[in-house]
Amino acid sequence: MSIKPQYETYRYVGEICTVQNQSIVECRLPGSEISGILAVHAHVVAEKCDCADGEAHYSGKVFLNVVYENGERRVCRAERGAEFFHKAEDGRITPACFAKAALSAQNVSYRREGSGLYVSVIVDAKITVYGGKQMEYLIGGEGVVAKKDVACLCKTLCVSGETEGEDEFETDYVGDVLLHSESVIAHRVAASGGEIEIEGELNLNICVLRSDESVCAYERLIPFKMQIPSDEAFGKVVASARVSVRSATLTAGTDEEKGKSKIVFSYVLAADCFLHTKDEVHVLSDAFSPYAELTLKKANDGGRYLTRYVKCTERVSGVAVLSPAIEGEYSLQAAVLPKAEILCRKTERGVEAEGALTAEVILRGADGGRRSATLTLPILFPVEIEGDVVEADCMVCGLNVRRKKNGETEAEATLKICLRAYEERTWEYVSEGILGEEYGESDCAFSVFIPRVGEDLWQVSKRLRCAPDDLKKSNPALEFPVKEGKRIYVYRQIK
Repeated sequence: MSIKPQYETYRYVGEICTVQNQSIVECRLPGSEISGILAVHAHVVAEKCDCADGEAHYSGKVFLNVVYENGERRVCRAERGAEFFHKAEDGRITPACFAKAALSAQNVSYRREGSGLYVSVIVDAKITVYGGKQMEYLIGGEGVVAKKDVACLCKTLCVSGETEGEDEFETDYVGDVLLHSESVIAHRVAASGGEIEIEGELNLNICVLRSDESVCAYERLIPFKMQIPSDEAFGKVVASARVSVRSATLTAGTDEEKGKSKIVFSYVLAADCFLHTKDEVHVLSDAFSPYAELTLKKANDGGRYLTRYVKCTERVSGVAVLSPAIEGEYSLQAAVLPKAEILCRKTERGVEAEGALTAEVILRGADGGRRSATLTLPILFPVEIEGDVVEADCMVCGLNVRRKKNGETEAEATLKICLRAYEERTWEYVSEGILGEEYGESDCAFSVFIPRVGEDLWQVSKRLRCAPDDLKKSNPALEFPVKEGKRIYVYRQIK
């Protein structure tokens, strides 16, 4: 009998790999009038990300806002910007792929060289690469006995979009806006009817100089909504989103008679939305041929599926560390650039979030001079969520810092957190059946076999090279798994 294995091919777009890379971007400022740096805010914006053979080329801009004290002890500010073009390497990347880059400033440092001040920013890049994937698998065929199974594929696709917004509010009289920073979190993402809807909050932190030359900070929490059209947002799809501030502009008008300032804040938000779907594909987990040796090759792949998206808040407080350490009498003027990074990990007690809250604190001495330090508050708390992998986005609100008489620094804040739990899946399938030597024909019309105790129908059928249906017909009373002392009868048609 001829043996003709048959195959099918399943094609889809999915995640190929994730590549991380770090690089340094530098800006130069004239340092002759800079007596001391008080704060540096680095904002990184992604521009393009293209794929080549074994490489992802990404570009962006770094915007620097530097607050410093000059030789006359006046607080001043300077702004700089720089473009960068970098690459990340991975052999799985091809020109047919497309990629999304999430960029952030991980560390900011500065040094003096001659008359210049050089500010260095470490740009961290997390690049997710997508492309066409396919699985070619054996489905049976003439002369092939197949054991069928279902592979549940978890697929992720990225869709991007932007939105603009504006907010107006009043504050006490502001002499000058020294710097502003923004953090954003998406606490609800839904995909249906060809549209992705995102709801979240943007936290605006402003550092200002008052008319009396004192420095203070304001905070503004702004809700936002985004709608992004997508042809993939239909059916059983769940979604998550990574939202960033693409651009932000702040203008302040003053009314000296009323002692008030009106601030207009305009912004552009960019969102990368990740659509997670499951698809069932009927594959084979095993196969054999009654007529010839059939060697099977198997392949596997994997993915993850979003199972839960949880919004929560956590109040954190404790004794913080200042670096460098502050000695002497200094009063706290402002805490700026607050942020928190946490990682979720499984423990014997459940899932815990661990990380640190950081901010830059500006202090003023009895002689009127100012200095700054980095505040760090360790974070550790349990979270109510389960999953193979748990990721978290975190935003700091209402940061309050106090200097105690004994020199300790206490800090407390509210963390707004969005948790995402993922189920990690792998699937295996028979990718190829290689035909070997044909079995010789038996001249025996009837055979008796003694099966192994505990074998199931498929194991016995494969060992005897007999289709399961044929085996059950010739042994209708046989039960599986096989018990001790049983006999199996096989009938063959003699030509």
